[in-house]
Amino acid sequence: MLLELQLLRPLWLLALLPLGLLLWHWHRHQGRGGHWQDICDPRLLPWLLIRGGGRERRFPLVLTALAGTLAILALAGPAWERLEQPVFRDTSALVIALDLSRSMDSTDLAPDRLTRARLKLLDLLEHRREGQTALIAYAGRAFAVTPLTDDTKTIAALAQTLETDLMPSPGSRPDLALDQARALLRQAGVRAGQVLLITDSAEAPGLDTALARLRADGHRLHLLGVGSEDGAPIRTADGGFLKDAAGAIVIPRLDEPALQRLAAEGGGSYVRLALDNRDLEGLISALERGPLNDDTERSPLQV
Repeated sequence: MLLELQLLRPLWLLALLPLGLLLWHWHRHQGRGGHWQDICDPRLLPWLLIRGGGRERRFPLVLTALAGTLAILALAGPAWERLEQPVFRDTSALVIALDLSRSMDSTDLAPDRLTRARLKLLDLLEHRREGQTALIAYAGRAFAVTPLTDDTKTIAALAQTLETDLMPSPGSRPDLALDQARALLRQAGVRAGQVLLITDSAEAPGLDTALARLRADGHRLHLLGVGSEDGAPIRTADGGFLKDAAGAIVIPRLDEPALQRLAAEGGGSYVRLALDNRDLEGLISALERGPLNDDTERSPLQV
């Protein structure tokens, strides 16, 4: 416990020096019988001075010394609380954008892509014990489910309720998700954050521009690809399959080359969703990368 003792105002300990001089002068003054020895005949002193016992003479001196020492120590501000070392604290910020477009209902991953994506998201939150995390859901529009917070349990609870039919606008606009992620990072004052896009495609008219803005702020973009190259139909509520305007069954396929290109341009990594933990290990390793460099990685894209 003594090793953890810290003084908030240690300069007050210098007051022990004048206290010691004062006590020494007092003790010497008591021993000489005051100034009576200088003005009285030594033969009269025993009759003029009333001398008590040694203990009675020492008690006020000891009491003053103890009180003065305790007062000086109190003014020095002793503290036993261990101070946190911010050097070892993880202050990283991660914004997760989950695609809730209808293509995520494809059944090429059992039972469907969205279910697998949610489970992988929960696994990631379980391993993310430090730092701040935010969650965005997007389809034709992007919505912030939670701001940046260290309460991953609340994020996990909300993530389990996300379904594609909750989104008011159809389509897939990852560019709006990136703009929303950038806004959340700016609101929190984060200068070098991480953005994870969980999706099966990356096509939007303003995607390159949104990515350029994200990189200009010093944030990395990582992607988790969900699905397969062969794809699978999307079941509807009546038991059939989703069809396009021409009556053909829609079979969304994982556009892995486009996702890999987007991750590379975003200064991050691309990982494909797997049934084991290989993808999770790859994501955790990618999220541990530092901020974008000021020379090559951080330079804006040409759009």
